[in-house]
Amino acid sequence: MDRATIERLPKFDLHCHLDGSLRPGTVRELWDALPPGERPPISGPVEEAVLPHVPCSLEEFLQAFRITVALLQRAEALERAAYELGADAAAENVVYLEIRFAPLLHLARGLTPNEVVEAVLAGAKRAEKEYPIRTGVILCGMRQEPPERSAAVARLAVRLRDRGVVGFDLAGPERGFPLSIHAEAIRIARDGGVHLTLHAGEGCCPEHIAEALDLGAERIGHGVYLFQDPATERRVRELRIPLEICPTSNLQISGILRTLSDHPLKRYLDLGIPVTVNTDNRLMSRTSSTDELWRVVEAFGLGPDEVRTILLSSVDASFAPEPVRRELAHQIRAAL
Repeated sequence: MDRATIERLPKFDLHCHLDGSLRPGTVRELWDALPPGERPPISGPVEEAVLPHVPCSLEEFLQAFRITVALLQRAEALERAAYELGADAAAENVVYLEIRFAPLLHLARGLTPNEVVEAVLAGAKRAEKEYPIRTGVILCGMRQEPPERSAAVARLAVRLRDRGVVGFDLAGPERGFPLSIHAEAIRIARDGGVHLTLHAGEGCCPEHIAEALDLGAERIGHGVYLFQDPATERRVRELRIPLEICPTSNLQISGILRTLSDHPLKRYLDLGIPVTVNTDNRLMSRTSSTDELWRVVEAFGLGPDEVRTILLSSVDASFAPEPVRRELAHQIRAAL
């Protein structure tokens, strides 16, 4: 397969952080509009400050988000970011996009958590009206924060479940922050009918993947380190738990990959584990859905059947309603 074919194919992005996917021009405009007293300290142009020096640890990579989060403290900025993300994804034939973010990080200018989420939903819905794309929103709690905050996010997700919120996630640094600390938030989300995906095995800690399964995760965010825990790998394969692989981001952060061909993605695919290919952070990783899928095809010499498997796995793994999933599956089969 060539890149032109990948560009034409209908694609999916199930793991995409709003605050990691702003347009560079939007970063500059929002930064210029920010009062100097509210600007995080940086050295050099803001366009460079939001690009982590990679490869680096997950904790180092996350430092860039202090800038983008500071830019997204007003409803109009949140709405704009979500709209532009949907527009950019649609421009490269992404037909379904799940946008995730942590609403409690956007309250510095007086917005309520509900207002934050409503602004993002409004931007996503505006993109849907103007472009051929479907969207869903995933709300994130932060692993390093007190469990009562993640529980509040889970309750928010349940309240807005019929408004476009499709899932709950736990993001942030892994080391020293087990998922089980937030078991109550996870219970609230699951009991409220909200889908569950959890970051695990991104920059360390394969044991966190087993923990995520124990807590009821329907998908695993990243799962790079899964191969280091054979028992959990077998469990993921038997349960057919989808992995949200983000190739470029994984190469930048994991600490165990020298080139993309070192990624265990192909191992997981060959084992029959559902693999999805996603962007993670379009801004920080300077990437797109086309870039990510093409890099995987090129690194592993994937053919049409394997690409079809990845795309159909993305349909099945999505948190879209069943009628939408059927429609998306039809688009993939028609394209391949």
